[in-house]
Amino acid sequence: MKKLLFPVSERDYFATAGRICHLLDELSKHFVVEVLTISRQVHDDINKKLGADSSKIHVRVIMEKASVVTYAKRDELAKSFVQHTGDMVVPGTDLKLWKATAFDDFWGHISGSSFPEIAGIEADMVLFPLMNYDEPISDDVDVFYTTLLFDAKKAGIKVAGYQVYPAVESGLLMAGLMDALIVREEHEKQFYIKKGIVPEKIWVLTDIKDIYSLSTIEDVYKNHLYNSKISIGRSELGVVVFNHARFRPQLREVFRVIAETGIAVVLFLVKRNFVVREYTEDKIIEGVLLEDMKKIRGRFYIVDPSNVVPVVMVSDAVISPSYISPVEFSSQNGKDAWIYNPMNDPMPDIKGVTFIRSPDNLALSLKRAYKTKHDTVGMADIINELQKGV
Repeated sequence: MKKLLFPVSERDYFATAGRICHLLDELSKHFVVEVLTISRQVHDDINKKLGADSSKIHVRVIMEKASVVTYAKRDELAKSFVQHTGDMVVPGTDLKLWKATAFDDFWGHISGSSFPEIAGIEADMVLFPLMNYDEPISDDVDVFYTTLLFDAKKAGIKVAGYQVYPAVESGLLMAGLMDALIVREEHEKQFYIKKGIVPEKIWVLTDIKDIYSLSTIEDVYKNHLYNSKISIGRSELGVVVFNHARFRPQLREVFRVIAETGIAVVLFLVKRNFVVREYTEDKIIEGVLLEDMKKIRGRFYIVDPSNVVPVVMVSDAVISPSYISPVEFSSQNGKDAWIYNPMNDPMPDIKGVTFIRSPDNLALSLKRAYKTKHDTVGMADIINELQKGV
């Protein structure tokens, strides 16, 4: 099994409120993951969330060795720097690069930090967070990442950088050294292309869970993506269907169409807490809908209305015979949202919600949603592609 080295600083880890550990958990299903950090807090948080006894995730703290940089050492390093950069100029000018660094007597480019424990890298790939100009990093973090990057390049190990902070403030030197850049949106890809990075090196994540794991903005709804109670695989389509007190023939047709597609489905039927004369909703489901649901390939759950948000967020598509607020919520959170009712007049889309009036169109919509999910690009998919032929 391939091994990934995943260095991460305290700043970069907690910028995502620790959600990056969910990405580590996902990667560990495909690779052995070794996390290197210089922070005891990061080490403890990952082990607390994922367990310290995992056989595929190993977290190690690298200790810093601080050294005093004397004037003599500064002069020695400055001479070496000038020798190696003597013909380099600041882009767009004729100013020598070494002269620009001399403005602060070279002190700004010298660090007393070092990490002797980093001695040779044994991994198939190293994943780095891409640095950000707007939030400069500390010397120890800079040296930590730089040492690993230098050693990996020297050893011929592939290195990839993933986007955490806004791309427009990213340092292009680090990006240019990467064998691959992993970004979260198309505009980030276009930014790097305009800066001279070849398109073939840039990969765009489309897996919403992986994207959120690298986001610095918390979304209380997206936190439900990490719901461990119900797992929906890449080969399954999560479908939420909202029950209705009157439109039972439409619901039965929805279940028939789902079954006829042959798609493996995790179905959630959300109750509406209604009573029809002496019959409770549970009795109606059992007497009218249950047999149709059993014909669907996969598994199904009957869900209380209080759990609408959790099941919507882990699903891929939402179907209702009438336009209700949760359907609109689903669309706003990136889910396919459809109103299926042949009795409706033709209607334009409303806030991303599509009105469907025929079984054939419903079947096509389900198949498109399944293909979209099957074609989703996650971090593990990108790494596997980069490792082909290695």
